[in-house]
Parts: sequence; structure tokens; C-alpha cells
Amino acid sequence: MVQDYLNLDNGQIFYTVSGNGEPLVLLHGNFNDHQIWNEQVGSLSTYYKLIRYDLRGYGLSSTPNSSYSNVDDLKALIDSLKLHNVTLIASSLGGGTAIDFTLTYPNLVRSLILVSPSINGNPYPMNMMWQGIKNYLNVRLKGREKAIESFITNHFWQYFFPSLRKEEARNKVLHNVRNPRNFCRFSPNLSAAVKPYAISRLHEINIPTLIIISDQDHPYNIKTAETLHTSIKQSSKIMMQGCGHLPFIEEPHEFNQVVLDFLIHRFPLM
Repeated sequence: MVQDYLNLDNGQIFYTVSGNGEPLVLLHGNFNDHQIWNEQVGSLSTYYKLIRYDLRGYGLSSTPNSSYSNVDDLKALIDSLKLHNVTLIASSLGGGTAIDFTLTYPNLVRSLILVSPSINGNPYPMNMMWQGIKNYLNVRLKGREKAIESFITNHFWQYFFPSLRKEEARNKVLHNVRNPRNFCRFSPNLSAAVKPYAISRLHEINIPTLIIISDQDHPYNIKTAETLHTSIKQSSKIMMQGCGHLPFIEEPHEFNQVVLDFLIHRFPLM
């Protein structure tokens, strides 16, 4: 595995490369970093070149202090690694970036795999917005470590964490979330979304798209997945059972097989 930094004019992006073959770029969501995909590396890098990276403001990447674009960062990484025909596999917040990138650079993306994804321009429920704001307030009021523990014990966010029955998966998520570099490091207002917002442009996406959602995820996320499925012509949707927001950690073998089946069926390995 190769680990390196991509130097940009206003910061650095940390990334790793594993395996060889057609490129899969993995985008994590909020409260996580590239290591949230650890359970995918062994399986997927057997057949593909796997690129994982920390979005700006997470993990080992730079903390933004002015307006920036996740789409621009991803384009810079893809250009630096000279990638073509990429498949984007994206979780939650990363899904919003993957969708925006596909709308901006459709010729670079071969397929999309969206896991419990967000869509820019799709309004969050008021309660979810308030709970998100509370995370930032708690950092100011309690300090980052106590704010993280408040997040973990908050009843609202339990869909984010594997159940107590899945102790190993739960501990992996807790370990990733407890990294202070993954929690509320910067104002989300600094992240510039593509305009017009993706929610009104989903019909423009015309590549094979797999949407993966879980039956125990938040109802808003389940509804968002259905919005994507009905709006993207070449999309299919799979609901994983007994999982919350991060099914690729809760049931990694099932998840990895779903991904491989989707990719190999549409793009047979040479």
C-alpha cells in the first residue's frame, strides 16, 4: 500500500493506494476518515486499484480556513494519479461530493456506488440540523473529547452506530469517530457545493449507479436513497438488513460481494 500527500495551493490531502486494476475511489462521510473503509481493502484491492483519501478537514488532511470545494480536491487527486474511468464509492456526506463530481465531470466517472448518501440541495429535517449544530456547540462548551462522547451517547445518532450485538463493528466505528481529527474541525459553511444544486439535476446522471441503504438507517436517509433511485435512470437499489448508517462495517463480507457483483456484471474483468 502506498501512502502520500497531495499538495494543493491551500492545503494537503492524504491518500492511500492499494492494488492494481481499474480505479475505485472511496469517499468517507462526516465523523469518519479513510480508515472507515478498512474492511473493503483486502477484498476489493484483489481486483481493483483502491484509492482512499481523507476529505479536507478530516483525518490527516488539512483543516480548511477559507472556502474550498471537495469536487476540486477530488479532481486534483484524480489528475495527480492520472486516473480515468473511475468508480466512486461514497458514504453519507461523501455521496454528495461523488454526485456533484459526476455532474461536473461526467466523462471521468464510469459508475457510482452510493452508500446512505446525501444529496446537496436536499434539505435536512429541522431536528437533524439542530443535532448537527449541537455537535459544534458542544465542542465550544465542553471541549472536543467530551463533545464526541455526547455525540456517541445521544439517542438521535444511534442509527450511525452498529448495535451492541455487533461488538466488533461497533468498536471499529467508535474508534474512528473518537479520532478528534474527524469531529467538527471546521465550519461546514466553508465547503462549497456545486450550483445549481444536485437535487434538481439527478436526471443528468447517465451511468450505472448502485444505491445501498440499510433498513435501520434514519428515515430521512432511506427516503433520500429512494429519491436517487427514482431520479437516476441506470440505478439499482439494495437494502441491507439489520444495519445502520455504515453497512460496509457492519456486514463487510455481504457489502463487498454486493459491490463486486455490481461492478463485474457491468464491467467484466479482463
